Amino acid sequence: MPKPPDLTAAELRVMKALWVLERGTVAEVRAELARRGQDLAYTTVMTLLSRLAAKSAVTVDKDREPFIYKAAHRRELVLRDRLREFVREVFDGNADSLVLNLVEDESLTREELRAIEQRIADAEAPAPKKGKKS
Repeated sequence: MPKPPDLTAAELRVMKALWVLERGTVAEVRAELARRGQDLAYTTVMTLLSRLAAKSAVTVDKDREPFIYKAAHRRELVLRDRLREFVREVFDGNADSLVLNLVEDESLTREELRAIEQRIADAEAPAPKKGKKS
């Protein structure tokens, strides 16, 4: 799958609405954005979806009207790519600086910290060998 395109903040908000909807018309995307506190004009949403289509970030079903838009990239892939870019730009590629800043900021709850610790432990654990039965 090709690398996700660079997205503006407004385009990313539209993508987030589309990921929730899975697919939708301009009106449906606009309604989802409004539900999220972003009340944009119909023409603005239409312009953003057109830009996303030009960037191959969304696919457009033009066989019926109104057109149906669908995200061309999985949410996880786009967010992972944006996070890598953020770490590279803001923290000079040092992911540990990002994590330490989050921890030192004290904005994480104990439950969130425990969940992060568990994810790290899971990532460090050796992968189970295939073909062996207990």
